[in-house]
Amino acid sequence: MAVTLKDIAEKVGVTESTVSRVLNGIPKASKETRKEIFQVAAELGYKPNQIARSLVTKKTHTIGLIISDLSNTYFARVASGIEKIASKYNYSLIISTTGGQEEEELKYINLLKEKQVDGILFASGRMPASCRKLLRETEIPTVVVAREVEEELPSVHIDNVKESYKAVKYLINKGHQKIAMISGTKDDKESGFYRIQGYKQALKDNNLEVREELIVEGDFKLQSGIQAMEEILAKDNSITAIFAASDQMGVGAIKAIKKAGLKVPEDISVIGFDNNIISLASDPELTTVCQPEEELGWHSMEMLYQVMNNKPLKERKIYLPCEIIERESVKAI
Repeated sequence: MAVTLKDIAEKVGVTESTVSRVLNGIPKASKETRKEIFQVAAELGYKPNQIARSLVTKKTHTIGLIISDLSNTYFARVASGIEKIASKYNYSLIISTTGGQEEEELKYINLLKEKQVDGILFASGRMPASCRKLLRETEIPTVVVAREVEEELPSVHIDNVKESYKAVKYLINKGHQKIAMISGTKDDKESGFYRIQGYKQALKDNNLEVREELIVEGDFKLQSGIQAMEEILAKDNSITAIFAASDQMGVGAIKAIKKAGLKVPEDISVIGFDNNIISLASDPELTTVCQPEEELGWHSMEMLYQVMNNKPLKERKIYLPCEIIERESVKAI
């Protein structure tokens, strides 16, 4: 038979309401009484009813994580970082994968409202205006992960302009002047947009021409990298380097370069972005910008914990630094 609050109360010699308050963290009993209640509860093997507890504390000790695709190692690592910190604070995660689809994101935001989660971490691929509006209106503490948002929602991410600038400057320092780019989406103010800005700024700051026709859009996946690289080579086969806005597109570029009878890095150097596992599986191994995925998860959950507990934030936007991992796909000329 399950141990009840009444069993604990009778053994300690206090009321059930006193036991309930103490076990729910409401400090309205003496230190000695609280210590005895916890001790007796442990001795009797008391297991709290989480639903009943949430009615008292108005907290469910659950976090909603909205994420694009856990089969993608980038998002899997972010989620792993989040889970470690959530576990430290005794929170459970409700994970909702959306495939980056707006209607799915809206559906899960509403579902998490119904579940009365204590906080939401939004780590989906894009963040449409409809999602930003709904998250602001929910009044549930929310932190945006790996997405730069202009609104007041707190966020943890990288500086895509700065880190892309760093990647292109790395190529320039290796002697490259004809550098093309395989980008993500050009129009939406998401990571692809900001990486293009970093690419352009690096060229301009080093007195190199920005040729719009050599910026070819992809969707961050391998096949689009192949297609974009083929298009670039058809426009200008004298380029010496490619900056790909994702590792998958970078590996796709390497495949297309080889298919065209050229060599990497002897004829064309390639640098990617992410430090995805695919960067090690390519031939040659891909030089890339390494994102701190787990750290993004850690910091975002720590920030959410602060927001949920009404603690002031030192910064509402946290930028984590990246580093360039040098492998075999870039050479100096």
